[in-house]
Amino acid sequence: MADVKFSQYAKNAGIGYRAAWNRYKAGRIEGAWQDEHGTIHVPDPASALAPKAAVYARVSSHTQKEDLERQAQRMIDYALARGLQVVSVTKEVASGADDSRPKLSKLLASEDWGTLVVEHRDRLTRVGFNWFDVLLSRQGRRIDVANLAQEQTSDLMDDFLSIIYSFTARLYGLRGSRNRSRKLIAALEDEAAGI
Repeated sequence: MADVKFSQYAKNAGIGYRAAWNRYKAGRIEGAWQDEHGTIHVPDPASALAPKAAVYARVSSHTQKEDLERQAQRMIDYALARGLQVVSVTKEVASGADDSRPKLSKLLASEDWGTLVVEHRDRLTRVGFNWFDVLLSRQGRRIDVANLAQEQTSDLMDDFLSIIYSFTARLYGLRGSRNRSRKLIAALEDEAAGI
């Protein structure tokens, strides 16, 4: 298992160097030891978690259930081919623009994995992928994107419609939002068709 610098341990724990030193002296840093030069070695918990993978598969609608199963299996095969140990598989039907996905929230709160495997960036989220990457890397975790190619147009349209519906619901109330959404979508389709 790799070590982290003692100052990095303190930073990761959100405490000062002196507080980390007191924690070490009290024996509250598991596996930490001091060498003959006085350097304190702290085991990096991320190095133990890195080979443990959590697979996350997502589709936008229930009509894509079969694709969800195939996507999850592709990511399991991908993770195993990369030498990762799959410890959990999460499958979800939800919009990529939806920020309240219960299965994803539960997965992110879990501490038994170090690598999150997704097929495309947009399978994790349509917006803010880099924030996920930054926050997970601060925890010593990482995201492995199997395919960096462009996302599918149909999924983009589903998510776009979800965003339109959400905004119109906020602006006009739930009752009128569905009709206004339909009118806006029709206008966009007419514009795209050149009418």
